[in-house]
Amino acid sequence: MIMFQLTLIRHGETEANKLGLLQGQLNVPLSNHGKEQARKLAERLAAERFFKLYTSDLSRCLETTERIAAYHQYAEIVTDNRLRERCYGRLEGRPHCVVNETIRRAGVASRDYTAPGGESFEELHRRVVDFFNSVCSDYCELVDDETFLRFPSPDDQTVLSQHLKNGLHGNEAISDHIVVVSHGGTINCLMRHFAEYGCEQLVTGGVTPNTALNSFIVCVERYPHPRCVSVRVLMSHDLSHLEPRSQC
Repeated sequence: MIMFQLTLIRHGETEANKLGLLQGQLNVPLSNHGKEQARKLAERLAAERFFKLYTSDLSRCLETTERIAAYHQYAEIVTDNRLRERCYGRLEGRPHCVVNETIRRAGVASRDYTAPGGESFEELHRRVVDFFNSVCSDYCELVDDETFLRFPSPDDQTVLSQHLKNGLHGNEAISDHIVVVSHGGTINCLMRHFAEYGCEQLVTGGVTPNTALNSFIVCVERYPHPRCVSVRVLMSHDLSHLEPRSQC
């Protein structure tokens, strides 16, 4: 078995976020505040070592990714439209209050509501899981037998405890780190999928905040074909890079 660290990051704030508008797959750039969030995020990740950076092809994610990549010139950047936000069709660009009222009148849960011209939750889930499976498969192809690292047994929490203590830093046992920049709904959907692997302490309620870090250890069984066998959470919805720095 092999394992890698996977960090999911939501893009920085946009003007639509600030105004409470449903973006979906509209191409909305970062606001000035969102650019500042992305800058602080990039500074936080500057000391990290990751070899691949996946991003949605929508501009708010590309802008966030560009700031991260400025500190990681040797990381491979892969644009993937499977990382787009859920499409809400004719509801895109409308205020959330209007959208919520539309869904309420339909008499279904928001997850189960499919907007006219939009994407169902099942369609979103299918493409997000397909992306994750391809990441696992592609990673397996890159790893040589001599570099395999075994995931700790349930009784051996040393690796995870050290990660939890040090955040994203300070542990050489995890050989590779992959970063994904995407959207709130997409990340939430993927995190719900991780819960199916018994991912403990996982926060699945609500949308992860702008530029929040959600980091996991993914364990993949290579034979007879690549498949994820476990996911463990290191941190979720982490925004410590946006907190005021101590002057002490």
